[in-house]
Amino acid sequence: MQPQVESDEKFLTTAQAAVLLNVSVSTLKKFVATGRVKAVKTPGGHYRIRRKDLLENLYT
Repeated sequence: MQPQVESDEKFLTTAQAAVLLNVSVSTLKKFVATGRVKAVKTPGGHYRIRRKDLLENLYT
C-alpha cells in the first residue's frame, strides 16, 4: 500500500533512489537512518523517498 499523498507527489523505492544518488541500497538506508535523506515507512516496513526531497538533497 502506497503512503497517502497528493497525486502530484512521486515516491521512489530505495532501489530507485539509490540509482539516482549512484549509491548502494544499503548506503541509502544508512542515509535514511542518519537523517541525511528523508523517508516515510510503509505499513509493510519499506522506505519510500519523496522524489522532490531526494532531488533537493542532491543540490544541498
